[in-house]
Order: sequence, then structure tokens, then C-alpha cells
Amino acid sequence: MGTSGAYGGSAGWSGVGNQTQEWLDSGAGVGPSGSGGDGGEGRPSDGPPASDEPSEPVPSGRSPLGPPLSALIGGLGSRLSSSGGGGSGARRTGGSGGAGTATGGRGRSTSRASSVGGRAAAGAYGLRSGVAGALGELGLSLDELQGLPRHAQAKRLLEATMGPSGGVPESELRLANAELILWALNEETEPAPIDLANRWVVEYVWQVWISEAGPIIRNHSANGYDSHRVEQEMRAALEATVAGRSLPDDRPLTAHDFEQAIESALKSLERIGRTSS
Repeated sequence: MGTSGAYGGSAGWSGVGNQTQEWLDSGAGVGPSGSGGDGGEGRPSDGPPASDEPSEPVPSGRSPLGPPLSALIGGLGSRLSSSGGGGSGARRTGGSGGAGTATGGRGRSTSRASSVGGRAAAGAYGLRSGVAGALGELGLSLDELQGLPRHAQAKRLLEATMGPSGGVPESELRLANAELILWALNEETEPAPIDLANRWVVEYVWQVWISEAGPIIRNHSANGYDSHRVEQEMRAALEATVAGRSLPDDRPLTAHDFEQAIESALKSLERIGRTSS
């Protein structure tokens, strides 16, 4: 995880930065009493954590969502949904990159994200479940993949989901794909199909948030706050709220099935801020 210092944010995304700052100011990253914006003074109580001591995990029995964090996740969902149709420089992509709308410049597209994520989820599902058809949509062979070591399987799946990374939005997609594929292949128990879709959305929204709010998080950390706890709280909130539509259970699944589940999950995030206010 972590934050990259190479990107200063996208035009039109300042609202997400402002919501991140409001959440941080409400007490994120300062311990159980201030987590999620449910109180706290927004200041570390005992100074910065020692560098050789890991941060305590977010308590599992406590909801990570308070009003400021709900608003932030809703804002991310709203901004991603409003990016859905292409725009200036939009083009259709296919082949190894998957079908979908890709916008020019630094734009993000819900249809592009859902398409790319659907291919990644379908590839992981096809390999773990032994469904040759799902892999065939990506131009891959189940028999061939099953004869490869795990790291080679992951590489082939990642290459088949999209082309080489370009700008920041494409890198976000590729990183989300890589995280999903590695997780799916390394899980001891075969992941449920809907878990693949939901996990991809968590990884993607996480990458987008890090791209847009990274400088704010780093500045917060420089003032003595625990950025690791902040990132833990955000990730726990996403995992608790992302929920795609159910997938068919009476037939083998396709990349399009996963694409629809991912798109529904992305759009559902927009409602988080409204229902939690």
C-alpha cells in the first residue's frame, strides 16, 4: 500500500481531497476514540508512534464508518460514477486491454474500470474454478495455465486483462488487477465469485483514493498522525460497504457477469454518504 509522491491529483477531484481532510480532522488515525470520525480531537494523544512498533489494528467489533468517512466514500462513488461515459478523447478499446470506454488524458471511466475489472475477476475465477470458457474470453488456455507455476499464472492473467500501463488511471486499474489476482491465487479456499468482484472494487477505489489524497495523507502523517492507521480505517470501511449485485449460480460465469457486478458495486458507493447522514 502506501502513497505515491509522483501525482498531485486530478482536475475535478478536489472535493475528494477536501472530504479526506475533513475526515482526518475529525479524528482519523488517532486510536479507537477518534476512529472513523466519531469523536476525538484530530490530534495524536501520545505523539507519533515509535517507528519500530506496528500500529494497532482497527478493532473488529466497531464499525469504521462515521459521518465524515461515509461522506468521503460517497464522494468517491459519486465522482467515479460521474466519470462513466467517456468524454473528450474517448475511444473503444479491445484485445488484451478488454472492451470498454477509455478516456483520454487523466480521465477515469466507470465502463472502462468495470470492463477491466470484470476480465481480471473472470480470469481468476476461471483458473481457480477450472472454467475454461472464462479463460478463453481472455485468450488463455486452462490446460496451459494449470501447468505453470503460480507466479507465471499471475503474470499471464495480468497481461491478458489489459495492455501496458499508461497514465495514472491505467496504473490504478493494473494495480487493482494485480492485487486481486495475487489474492485469488494465494487463497487456500477458492474465493466465491461475488467476493472476487467486491475485492476488485475495494482495490480499485483504494488506488484511486491514494492517487487523489496521497499528498493530504502524507501531510497529516508529517504532523505526527499515524498514516498506517488512517489507511487501515479507510480499507476496513471499503471492505464493509462494497457490495455488488449477486451473480448467477446456475451456469458458468462470464467476464460480462463480473463486469455487471463490479459496475453495480461502484455505483452503490455513491449512496453511502446519503444513507449514513
